[in-house]
Amino acid sequence: MGLRNWVNRLEREAGDLHGTLQLPDGTEINYEPPEMLDALLAAIEEREHRLLPYLRQIDTTEGIAG
Repeated sequence: MGLRNWVNRLEREAGDLHGTLQLPDGTEINYEPPEMLDALLAAIEEREHRLLPYLRQIDTTEGIAG
């Protein structure tokens, strides 16, 4: 299964949880589902993406480790 298909499946299974990041301080950041894959690829390729600063704030068991 390709990476895009895997992420799409996880987002479908997450149901209402996808599309919004909730930061430890309670702030919610909205995103379009394909944007999360773009952020993951940016992190892998060491590029910037608007979601990366927010993903780095989330507990490491839920987001991208800072």
